[in-house]
This record gives sequence, structure tokens and C-alpha cells, in this order.
Amino acid sequence: MLTKNSLLDKRRTSEVMLTVLAAIFLLIAVTGRHSYAFYMLLRLLVTVGAVYWVWRVYEMGLRGWVWAFATAALLMNPFLPIHMHRADWQPIDMSLGILLFCWSVYWLVRTPLKP
Repeated sequence: MLTKNSLLDKRRTSEVMLTVLAAIFLLIAVTGRHSYAFYMLLRLLVTVGAVYWVWRVYEMGLRGWVWAFATAALLMNPFLPIHMHRADWQPIDMSLGILLFCWSVYWLVRTPLKP
């Protein structure tokens, strides 16, 4: 039988899995040269995920994280891309990958706030 808590756990698990997927893509991007399509997919995945997290953390009242995820969304957006050399993107990809992975662990193990 599905309860409200089990639905929230499924939602939280799905959020974490998708965020870890974006983190893995970012860490793969650090390892070397990939096709332009890979980087565009990476930008789209990270932007969509970051915009989702902006909404989600705003809803939870975590205002500092709103700024962190909004910055990631603006930096990685594929619609108005910021053009830099691949070597310049590597530290950014590494930092964002680590941030998303750490956020995923935090989000998975945290105790939900009671309204």
C-alpha cells in the first residue's frame, strides 16, 4: 500500500538519481574531448536539473541554494551559451559535478522539514 511517506521517498529517490546522472555527465566531461552534441546534451541536462532544483529549494525555503542552482542554470544554459575553451570548462564541470553529487547525498539523507 502506498502511503504519503513512501511517495515522498520515491520522489526523493528519483530526484537524487537524476541529479547523480547529471553529476556523472559533468565528471565525464572533465575527462577529455567529446563531441559537440555531448556538450549540448550536458548543458541541457544540467540546466533543466538546476531549474528544477531552484524551484524545489525555493519551495523548501532554502534561499542560499536557490542562488547556487540559479547560477549553475545560467552558466550551463544551452540557449544563450557562454563560450570558453574546453580547458576552461574543466574546473567548472568538476566543481558542478562534485556540488551535484554532494547535494544528492545531502538531499537523500536529510530529515524533511515539518511545515
